[in-house]
Amino acid sequence: KGEAFINSIDYAKLSSLKDWREGQEQFVQNHFALSPQGIKVDGFKATNFEKDSLPLEQVFTFSLPASVSGEYQYFSLNLFSGLDKNEFLSEERKSDVFFGVNQLYTINGLFTIPEGFSFEELPKNTRMIMPDTSIVFSRLMQVADNKLQFRISLEYNRPIFTIDEYAEFREFYRKMYQMLNEQIVIKKVRP
Repeated sequence: KGEAFINSIDYAKLSSLKDWREGQEQFVQNHFALSPQGIKVDGFKATNFEKDSLPLEQVFTFSLPASVSGEYQYFSLNLFSGLDKNEFLSEERKSDVFFGVNQLYTINGLFTIPEGFSFEELPKNTRMIMPDTSIVFSRLMQVADNKLQFRISLEYNRPIFTIDEYAEFREFYRKMYQMLNEQIVIKKVRP
């Protein structure tokens, strides 16, 4: 169970507002309730629709059952980023990749696990940069007692990637999605 707070700024706000105007229930379903499976979104509220200079603020509570395998439970940090599916799997590309604008995704989170559980080995803190610094991805995590604090950042420093760059771009995306979807594993502590 948890609470999510999402800010959509500039072009991300415009895109979200377009979807919002088509209906709140559909907006919540398309943006937050599609994946992962089993997620339940409640109490959704959004503000700053009419204020151009302010971010679209979206707040809601959610519940999601942890996946279980034997005595282990696991979950992903990548819940509401919009980065749940890698769209660049094809080995060949017939057109440039065009994002429209430079972009920045920042995901901050805090997970508290129940008493009687402990974290298994966590995925490593990492930073990955395209050779020309056009994309920078980083993931930082730290644990204190039963709390995991994390920050994921994805920065696009240019909006266009040419067909000639696609192989390198595709490999970067492959590695990035592996890291985005690494599981956090917890285990019940034996007395």
